[in-house]
Amino acid sequence: MTSFLFSQHTQSWQQMFRRSQSGGFFSRLFAWLVLGMLLAVGLLVIMTVLLLSWLLIPVLLFKKRSALKAAREAAERAYRRPADGDIIEGGITEVKNEKA
Repeated sequence: MTSFLFSQHTQSWQQMFRRSQSGGFFSRLFAWLVLGMLLAVGLLVIMTVLLLSWLLIPVLLFKKRSALKAAREAAERAYRRPADGDIIEGGITEVKNEKA
């Protein structure tokens, strides 16, 4: 039973393949041209994306480095900032330790 269904299915595929092979010259030429155009458009898209990524990598690296440099400079300025309102006035006294 299974072999009968398999052979029947195989025959239907063979008939469909024969029908598709019986197409004329112009239908085959049209199919090849459409597939060729599809491949060319795909290649164009891939090359465009690749070149765009190659062009954007240095720009993005430059922006990242400049942002890192600005953050580092801001941290250094905050660290070195003089504290104008935090001055405590007083005198220095010397305390001698008499145990030593």
